[in-house]
Amino acid sequence: MSGQSTLTRARPRPAAPSGASRRGGPPPRWPPPSWGPAAAEWYGRLSAALRRSRSRRRLTVMLAGYLVLTLLMSWRLVSIQVLQSEEYQSLAARQTHRDIELPARRGRLYARDGEPLAMSLEAATVYANPRVYERNGIDPSFIAATLAPLVDRPLLDVMRALTKDTSFSFVARQLPREVGEQIEALKLPGIQLLSEPRRVYPSDGLAAQTIGFAGVDNQGLAGLEAQYESVLAGKPGRMWLERAPRGLTIDHGSREVEPSVAGTDLVLTLDREIQHATERALADAVAEHGAVGGSAVVVDAESGEVLAMASAPTYDPARIDGSDEYARRNRVVTDVFEPGSVNKVITAAAALEAGLVRPDEVFTVPDTFPVAGKRFKDSSPHETKPMTFAQIMEESSNVGTIQVALRLGEERMYRALRAFGYGERTGLGFPGESAGLLWPTEDWSGTSLPTISIGQGVSATLLQVAQVFGVIANGGEWVEPLLVRGEVGPDGMLRQGETPKRRRVVSRETATQIAAMLSAVVEGERGTGTRAAVPGYRVAGKTGTAQKASTTRRGYEDGAYIASFAGFAPADNPRLVAAVMLDEPDTIYGGVAAAPVFSEIMSFALGHRRIPPSDAAAAARAAEPARAAAPPAAAGDDDG
Repeated sequence: MSGQSTLTRARPRPAAPSGASRRGGPPPRWPPPSWGPAAAEWYGRLSAALRRSRSRRRLTVMLAGYLVLTLLMSWRLVSIQVLQSEEYQSLAARQTHRDIELPARRGRLYARDGEPLAMSLEAATVYANPRVYERNGIDPSFIAATLAPLVDRPLLDVMRALTKDTSFSFVARQLPREVGEQIEALKLPGIQLLSEPRRVYPSDGLAAQTIGFAGVDNQGLAGLEAQYESVLAGKPGRMWLERAPRGLTIDHGSREVEPSVAGTDLVLTLDREIQHATERALADAVAEHGAVGGSAVVVDAESGEVLAMASAPTYDPARIDGSDEYARRNRVVTDVFEPGSVNKVITAAAALEAGLVRPDEVFTVPDTFPVAGKRFKDSSPHETKPMTFAQIMEESSNVGTIQVALRLGEERMYRALRAFGYGERTGLGFPGESAGLLWPTEDWSGTSLPTISIGQGVSATLLQVAQVFGVIANGGEWVEPLLVRGEVGPDGMLRQGETPKRRRVVSRETATQIAAMLSAVVEGERGTGTRAAVPGYRVAGKTGTAQKASTTRRGYEDGAYIASFAGFAPADNPRLVAAVMLDEPDTIYGGVAAAPVFSEIMSFALGHRRIPPSDAAAAARAAEPARAAAPPAAAGDDDG
């Protein structure tokens, strides 16, 4: 075998038989043959038993799992169909129905003559379904550009309304009906209109602070609109519309309507003509005397009905945006001030009622008078002189009034102030009405009695001041003021409200004596209120000049005063009560700044109400040109 190489090839090993051990050879038998037939039989039975046991366990586990799953599913079904059924029904309704509130027509507010002061008109509200644009691939920018100038809103605001992730979005509310008709004619996709009431004030904002205003949702937010919200609001209705899953309304789908219930109409006590005259006179006086503002109120002496209630400056309730909070406030009842010498009426009435003084009793009145380390003085220097109690009132002497107050004492003075209505609300119920400020006697200092007797150190609203003079005009009785005469029933007839409360404060004799003194204030030669005279009528009243309390510190504002006048007419048969105050006028005296405003308002009101003039002699005296243009009294005006 030379020349050839010999290759040794490895022969593959034969594959082990199936079941053979890795070491080769067949696997061992089990049980081994050596156990014999008996052992093999026993082993077979054991193996069969074990196999049956494993099958049972698997079956038990499967059955238990199925039972648990069945219980969970049953509990879930019970929870959905029984325990949470209302929630899921509501969810289904929200997905398939649209619920739209139908606003109720708000009740009207009428003046006493039946002319509306506040009413609701049908307006157009524009709303959109933004999902229409998403579903149909519509660009809403063109629609926004079309709507913006029509609804008078910025383009960006309209675009935001059209791109919200919702099926209902307000675009503009309470538009004029003609604007709504113009938009409806355009047939813009996704844009629909809804009829909605809009509050309007047809008398150009007359009695704005008293009427108040309602918001865009027709809810009263101020004044009588807020006070009588539950009466005026009515009950809104509902409309349910069927819609598709993506929010689209189904034109021929089911529709259910629950109509709204209109609010109740109210008739107020306000007289439109007197209210207008009061507002005009007040605005002229504020401008003439450079005052920050002013307020006035006119009340029927017998019934307590408020015929006019005004403050200047005022505002337009249909355009409250940008209006000043001071202008919106009904300051006749919300703001308090120290009344000054007008308060001397309470001091005089309390002293007369207690029998501590007579109208003709003579007092020795010096120029100044010391009490508890403080020296009080009259408004103008004078020699010590004798003065009757009636003259003290006529000339508004501080010193003479304090002498009377010292006889009266703190407790009787406090009780008189409370009886005349100070320190508590009048019962009008007007939102934000103040009770004034009257400290209990335990908090009084040594100078409180003389100070309060001349109208400083105590605060009241202008309506409370008017009520004081109403007591004298009404023969000694306090009458609760009224602003609402009653409701208009379904039959269109007026249902009178509750009878006003009354209480006796002083006797008729005392009231008559005080009325005579107050007449001398206007008609007397040295009276401080001669400019309040009304031609043809006898007028009774009192001037007031008081420093203005500071709102930032203890004490008073430097150089800031409140000028006021309150009174009634005719003095011999009182029918009307009026009170006027000017806030920080250039001319600080009540007899100069406020009395002429009272005269103008009362002159118009007496004529408008057709109240007969006083006797011929009194009419002649009041009509004298010299008296109509009387200068300030030589003794000067009062100093509260």
